[in-house]
Amino acid sequence: MRRAYRTDNRDDAYSEPDAKSDENQPAASEWTKRELLAVCQLSAKTFDMFRKAARVKGPSHGGLSHVFSAADVIAIIVKCEGGSFTERGGPPAQAWRKLLADAGVRVPEQIKLRGRRLE
Repeated sequence: MRRAYRTDNRDDAYSEPDAKSDENQPAASEWTKRELLAVCQLSAKTFDMFRKAARVKGPSHGGLSHVFSAADVIAIIVKCEGGSFTERGGPPAQAWRKLLADAGVRVPEQIKLRGRRLE
């Protein structure tokens, strides 16, 4: 039977935390599912419906800490503002547009998608 030996470096326990502790934090232009839901008071079920319609990959189950890039959020906004989601998707799309603008991500007012203009 193999034994695993711990090789602790006692000096590390008393040193200041390094950048590794921030690895799980999303970057300034990335947001977790929890943040996106909190901004617009949307249920996870409705958010996943929008996300799947926009063909954006997400967590397999639950996953409130799953990180979405700015491009992912823009794709979800486009889907929310057009098609059959215009009634339900308008307020969340506006909230996410404001979130992106506050982070310094430029989102065009009219997004062209497959030859059509969505406003």
